Amino acid sequence: MQFTQKKQYLLAGISVCLWGTLAAVNKILVNELAVNTVLFYTSFIAALSLLMFNLRSKGRALVRSYGVCDYVRMTLFGVLGFFCYNYFYCVGLTYLSSQEACIVNYMWPILTVIMCCIILKERFTMRKLLAAALSVIGMAVIVTQGDIKNIELGNMKGILACLFAAFCYSIFSALNKKEQYDQAIMLNVAYLVTAVISGMMSVVSGEFTVIGGNQIYGFLWSGVVVSALAYLLWGIAINSGNTAKIAILAYLCPFLSLVFGYFLLGERISLYSFGGLVLIIGGVLIQIGEKEALQA
Repeated sequence: MQFTQKKQYLLAGISVCLWGTLAAVNKILVNELAVNTVLFYTSFIAALSLLMFNLRSKGRALVRSYGVCDYVRMTLFGVLGFFCYNYFYCVGLTYLSSQEACIVNYMWPILTVIMCCIILKERFTMRKLLAAALSVIGMAVIVTQGDIKNIELGNMKGILACLFAAFCYSIFSALNKKEQYDQAIMLNVAYLVTAVISGMMSVVSGEFTVIGGNQIYGFLWSGVVVSALAYLLWGIAINSGNTAKIAILAYLCPFLSLVFGYFLLGERISLYSFGGLVLIIGGVLIQIGEKEALQA
């Protein structure tokens, strides 16, 4: 199905706006529940939503077209790119504000470039080095808030957790690019694996909790709307339009997270956090500029 350019940008814009709420919503949930419990409910709801979509729109033939080895790889990718990524991101949220966690997490595009150079043997250029340097400087600005004495142990734990989450996702992105599986099915398997692992860990640790009240709405939002629906709308927009131009919209997410963190959680937007974010996104845009130059 083809869409006009306006509809493509509209669908992509809706996805980005939905993703921008995730850090604030997850911050609320991890303040009330254990990390594994939050992961279980979000992933289970997302997996169930995507399963219904895949069976209805893609048919069982595509699902059966993959062999056992393919699903084993998808499972391993899911452990790395979704369970580990989401687990450590949620851990980071317990120590940091939603704004700080989201900004630090957006080191993943630059880390992905580095992982693609290592895993896929892509060429490492001066532009990539400059992009990485800008992003690292942006990270340092956020971590220190303009003064190295401001670093606290709790904040450092949150920053390291979010960095490790970004590192896991960057490796997943490089491996996923190499295999090129159907992304809706890949995502479905990844969320299912995350739900199984986090569910077992939640039960074993005695942290499992039956949710109720507003928590149900929070998980429906993060599972169905943000994790499943937003991805599907994004996929439609990307597949029917100019991928490079539409993909740039994804980098509005951390800016929107600042806004939603301010309005939903009352988090103050510091000048240093905003400046660090600008540097990180600047590094990403420099890298995007290189891709477009090579394609021209």
